[in-house]
Amino acid sequence: MRIHRLAFAAMLFLASPALALDAGDRTFQAGRVGAIVKGSTKPGDLVKIYTAAYVKLGKIHAAEGQEQPGAIIFQGTANELQVGFTEDGQKIEFVRIVGAAWATKEGLRVGTTLAELERLNGGPFQFSGFGWDYGGGVTARGRALKGIGITIAYTKNGESKEAQRVMGDRLFSSRHPALKNLGVVVSQLVIGFGN
Repeated sequence: MRIHRLAFAAMLFLASPALALDAGDRTFQAGRVGAIVKGSTKPGDLVKIYTAAYVKLGKIHAAEGQEQPGAIIFQGTANELQVGFTEDGQKIEFVRIVGAAWATKEGLRVGTTLAELERLNGGPFQFSGFGWDYGGGVTARGRALKGIGITIAYTKNGESKEAQRVMGDRLFSSRHPALKNLGVVVSQLVIGFGN
């Protein structure tokens, strides 16, 4: 009898892994953000996981000024997530982490400094120049960063000559001297859920 109960509990867990995970979990990695799991969590599960009070369905910002179906979870808080859906609203395409409460086991989070990001990457990396839609996109390849889209931004001296030296649609090194006084930090993280 006990074996049957354990088998039934395992079957329930496997049948609905997104709902079995902890809604209070604020960790992420490639393929998972808290209780949102690639391949098993559907857009309709978000309200079940985080409750209707914290999930705002509608349109979210996409690249190049476009919008797409999605949801904002915990809007305006350190827990904020933006979840992008496919056009038909049936699948999750990505989860954008904009709140600083979310972290990997290695410590990557919104607000991570440039020096710490280099440490997690195992050395310097390249990024797209600031000032356009894909500005600040990081091309880090360290093992702790695989499968995670990382965007950096400057937090001070944005109108300075230094900031102007790292603008535009081209790649720059994380060791570029102009970054020294710009207070560069991770501004958002994206976990892709597409194929």
